[in-house]
Amino acid sequence: MINYQGEDFTETEFYGREILQAIQLTNKFPTPKKVLIDMLEEMIHEQLDLIDKEELNHYIHAKK
Repeated sequence: MINYQGEDFTETEFYGREILQAIQLTNKFPTPKKVLIDMLEEMIHEQLDLIDKEELNHYIHAKK
């Protein structure tokens, strides 16, 4: 569980919230796929120590 601003979130909920917040900050709907991928990769690098390495490898493999 991740506690963020007094609320408990699972890691999946927290990452989902981060992605939605990044989309909202672009003020572009629908958000182009390239922008989403760039934001996701930036978020991954910022939170690399929290991310399961095996899940990251699955993401990298799926991206190819």
